This record gives sequence, C-alpha cells and structure tokens, in this order.
Amino acid sequence: MAETQFPRGALIEVCCDDDGFRGAWFEATVLRSVTRRQNKPQLYIEYSHLVQEQDQSKPLKEFVNVVNARPRPPRDIDPTFKLSEEVDAFHNDAWWEGIVTQVLDNSRYSVFFRGTKEQIEFGKNDLRRHREWIDGSWNPPKEVQSSKTLFSFHSSLLLSSSWVHRQLFQLSSNFC
Repeated sequence: MAETQFPRGALIEVCCDDDGFRGAWFEATVLRSVTRRQNKPQLYIEYSHLVQEQDQSKPLKEFVNVVNARPRPPRDIDPTFKLSEEVDAFHNDAWWEGIVTQVLDNSRYSVFFRGTKEQIEFGKNDLRRHREWIDGSWNPPKEVQSSKTLFSFHSSLLLSSSWVHRQLFQLSSNFC
C-alpha cells in the first residue's frame, strides 16, 4: 500500500478539474491509499455530499490522484467577515472561492465568484476564511499586490453607476 499523508479515515477535500467544477473543493473521507496507474499514489475516497448516479441513497466513492487532495482547513469559531475578504463558500455541494462584496444584517454576506460572475448571499455558517495549502501548511491568501489586480476584480462586477464607470475608465487609462 502506498504511503501518503492521508491515512484511512482522514477528512480531506478533493479538487476537480472538470468544466464547471474547476476551483471547487469537495469534502471526502479517505477509505484507503493505493498505488495505481504508473505507480502514481491514489486515494480511494467517499464524498461527504456527492451521491452515486445509480443509487442516490449511497455516497459516491472513487479513486483520485493524491495531488488533487488536501486536508480540510481549520474552521474559525463564530467567524465574522469583512468587505473584500477572500472566503470559501459552501455552494452546490462544494467549497468555492469568492470575495465578500457586502456585509448584510443577521450575519449574512454577499459573495462574488469570479469564475462564474455570480453574486450569492450566504449565512456565516456557509463561509470560511480562504486559505491556501502550501508545503504542508495552511496559509492566508496573498494580499492584493497592485491596484491593477484590484481593478481587474472590480471591472468584472456589473456596475451601473455612470460615475463609477468614469472612475474605472480613468483608473484603467493609467495602466495602458
């Protein structure tokens, strides 16, 4: 059996590169580690929220490449989030990276997803701080490096105010 950092019973997340799911992290449990296909380490997993097509009463089980797996990130107790904070939101059975665009009443937040250009409202229990798994440890996301990156995010939002459009146009002309 292959030695991996994920023993049997480990709670993990698995990313998917399929169209429409790129960037999504699905919760799963490791059932066993094996070496398959050209000695590549694989995990046999059971998804926490995905079910089999043939029998939707049974969780989906499959082999995944170990490079597509990571441990589940730590959760904050009673978190609050700030405007423009990077978060992961639990949506459509997976965790998706987004940005808080509004802090609402009753511990609710509006989150924008760059990949799908959607803005969806969530309660705080469906959000967590976004972290990156790098070299075996969880790290906060890198700060926005330049106003050009910030402009790229803001330009992807659908803004209706003509004043905002003029301001963005002035800002964008500085980068040309």
